[in-house]
Amino acid sequence: MRLAFLVPLGFAAGAIACRLLLFNAPAAFAVDLAQPLVVVTYWGNFGFALWVALFVAIAIASVGYVSALVLRQRVRSANSTQDDILQRVRSANSTQDDTYGAPLTIMMYSALACAAALCFPVVFSSDVYAYAGYGFMALHGVNPYAHAAVTMRDPLMDAISWQWGNRPPACVYGPAFVWFARAIVAIFAGFGAAAPLWAFRISACGLLVLCAPLASAAFARFSPPTRAAAVAGIALNPVAIWAAAEGHNDVYLIAIVLAGIALIARGGLVTGAVVVALSALVKAPGLLAAASAPFFVAGHRARSRVLTGALLGLAGAAVVAWPALLQLSRNAGHGSYFPQFSLQYVLNAAFGPAAALSLAAALVAALSTGGCILLAKKNRAGAPLLALALWIAIPNPYPWYALWILPAALFAWETPAAWAIVALALSSVLRYLPDATTDFRMAESIAIVFAELAVPSVILLAGARNGQRQSP
Repeated sequence: MRLAFLVPLGFAAGAIACRLLLFNAPAAFAVDLAQPLVVVTYWGNFGFALWVALFVAIAIASVGYVSALVLRQRVRSANSTQDDILQRVRSANSTQDDTYGAPLTIMMYSALACAAALCFPVVFSSDVYAYAGYGFMALHGVNPYAHAAVTMRDPLMDAISWQWGNRPPACVYGPAFVWFARAIVAIFAGFGAAAPLWAFRISACGLLVLCAPLASAAFARFSPPTRAAAVAGIALNPVAIWAAAEGHNDVYLIAIVLAGIALIARGGLVTGAVVVALSALVKAPGLLAAASAPFFVAGHRARSRVLTGALLGLAGAAVVAWPALLQLSRNAGHGSYFPQFSLQYVLNAAFGPAAALSLAAALVAALSTGGCILLAKKNRAGAPLLALALWIAIPNPYPWYALWILPAALFAWETPAAWAIVALALSSVLRYLPDATTDFRMAESIAIVFAELAVPSVILLAGARNGQRQSP
């Protein structure tokens, strides 16, 4: 943990740089700067300068983050060579926690990093305004799933309309999150338009910090080095920290899933699986988490009980979410296929929409099949392959979606594919660049995609080559 201080230090440096840059903000952005939470959107060269401050912050933080994970990888490799040493390591959890960083230490660094990230005077996503909008609509009897106009006016709704227009985009989140958003607006809107936005952001940061002990409990049956990597892998991830500071609800999803898996690890197989499945009431990727839950236990009987709990939870979630699903199905006809800054975008530019969808589907199917085969053979290396399949399946992968795939890397920590997932999560910060500056031309957009995928691809190829060399 010697370099873990670089995680909060990086965000503190970025926050200072951003504040210094704002002293010379162009007058053209005065209206944006007057909003309760400033969102950098198409700010040209000035937006590029602010994005560089964020990029440097995440780059510095990544040094501390990766160094901590490298320590755990080395210890994992050393321990795997001798079973007797591994047994001694497993029997000394308290000592290992001191060596690799106890959850409390990780929580401290994570909290400091979140606090530093909250000191940024700007963000690069308007999602938290949408969350507040859904809470406001639900509080005042307007269906947030209906893509409806809001006639009631107050400073918060005016700020939401400035960001999203009045009709806010139809809500695509589960009823549980809408209930939470409604409570946030009901409690904090009376303190000013900025208060609910800050409440969302601070709540997300708090849950990210809590992911450290939750991950420790969820990975309790894994080797201590892998368990320690899981603790740091989520709570200290720079992109996850920034996503929490922007208030993204993906952190809530991950926290619920980890809590459910922790219950499974402690023997509550059915109850834990129900909790994992109910995470879908926050966001749809909870469905994938429910499908993955049986792989956290060994033995046919245990997996059957986890599968039973997952099905029960999904059934309950479906009943609760049914009205929202009906409304969303009515809105679905108004959408169109529009990939951006993804492998699907590159394929679409080269071959057209139909071929892009077919090629992407084939690649997703191949990775998913390979991942399932490996998991069926009790090889955890299949988990990162499924995560990569998920990433490719997303037409427009935003940085905060990296939280969906990080747990897969930690589940198979000893594999090169796990490092590819970590690299993909960190490189996703490049996705903020076009939204912060201007509409990119096709060549520039494709360059962003290749830059994001470059390091993960190299890691995967190097891992495959090493595997071939080691095979008889």
